[in-house]
Amino acid sequence: MKPNSLYLPSTFEERGTAAPFTTPMFALSRVRPDERQGLVLLLPSFGGTDGSYVVPWSAVQDLGGMSTHDRALHEEILAAKATSPDMMRAAAFKVAMTGLAGPAVAEVARKAVAEDQKKIEETHILLILALLTSSGMTTQELMQTNPETDEWRVKTKAMLEKSAKEYGIEIDQIYHRIGELSHTLAPVGLAISRQEARLRQLLQSLGEFRQSISEWGEADLSEMADFAIYAAATADLTLDMAGTMFRKLDNGVQDIGLVVREWATQGPLAKHMASRLSWLLDGWDFIIQLWRSLEDQPVDEQRDGVGNLMRVLPLIPRNESEENEEDGKKRHELFQRKRLQAHVDWRTGKYDVELVSRIEQIKAKAVA
Repeated sequence: MKPNSLYLPSTFEERGTAAPFTTPMFALSRVRPDERQGLVLLLPSFGGTDGSYVVPWSAVQDLGGMSTHDRALHEEILAAKATSPDMMRAAAFKVAMTGLAGPAVAEVARKAVAEDQKKIEETHILLILALLTSSGMTTQELMQTNPETDEWRVKTKAMLEKSAKEYGIEIDQIYHRIGELSHTLAPVGLAISRQEARLRQLLQSLGEFRQSISEWGEADLSEMADFAIYAAATADLTLDMAGTMFRKLDNGVQDIGLVVREWATQGPLAKHMASRLSWLLDGWDFIIQLWRSLEDQPVDEQRDGVGNLMRVLPLIPRNESEENEEDGKKRHELFQRKRLQAHVDWRTGKYDVELVSRIEQIKAKAVA
């Protein structure tokens, strides 16, 4: 276990990627690379202290209690080296579609995969239109043509050939660069076309979470109120950082013609910014779903929920924000005042079966 209660990872990569396991012991864990072990699993402290247990990947299943689904996911994560949010999402869907977590989860995964592919295709079309517009061409006639027809493909190719000549590059290069860019930007969306993609929607949900849990913390009379206010502050910092990142990315890809022409520098830059957004927001989907599931529950369950989400709050790494040192100190002070118990009823010390079951359901929704 990390001995330093003020420990904060230096980077998003060191913080690790949220792992979509559904077995209670592993449901709140993260995965990161390790030079000696290959991969390690970071488990929040079971005793409620500030910190995490670091488990070698080969020893994870030996801890016991893993479901068949989670064993398959454990193997898939290793095989795919899924150490980024996007890679983890793909690994989770691959395993979920086997049906090991049940037919309902499999169906959700299939729909999510189809939706992701649809977003890539939509982004691809929007980027082509933006590129042609950047080249000074009129796209009105093209926009009135069905993109799934041969007519669209013929017209598009002819117009892109003109763009290629103007930019002094081969048309195959344009196709390749637009294809790469569509995969990069599909989760983020394009501000130039007001496209609402997954991460922009998550950002909106995070804002709603920040408002909701802040109001709850201001109204609650227990010592958990400070934890709720702290969670709201962490969400607020994340929102500010994400807003800045989105603006930089949107400005960077505003001129698609420039991106395509200067691909050697602009392509990696766009990919980097989109990747940082994915890392920044990683893990918040579960936090948001957990809090939503508690909205209509008794206040004691809500307080238990605040304790659970505090244990896995996606804190901003030290090198990603100037506010992190103070962030860590405040979190440490909160943990010193009250030890947050893992999946137990604080009043009786007994295993909270209902809470565990709810976390399993929430995790499945968050992955989708």
